[in-house]
Amino acid sequence: MDEQAAGLLVGELAILAGRSVDDYEIAAVVALSREMPAHRANDIWRRHHSAPATVSLRDYLAMTLRFINQAPPP
Repeated sequence: MDEQAAGLLVGELAILAGRSVDDYEIAAVVALSREMPAHRANDIWRRHHSAPATVSLRDYLAMTLRFINQAPPP
């Protein structure tokens, strides 16, 4: 997914989460998702699953974008 499409998706996901984000936050989320290792994304998911209020919106959006960008298994 290119940067523009990723940014649009992040903005829409934030709206679904009941928040709005500016262009700087969107850029930070996209950058974080690009460099996020799998173990960190999995840790964020586990924390969100057990205690959603403990996960920042930035981490949640970056994790979601990272999972969306993963290629499906063959």
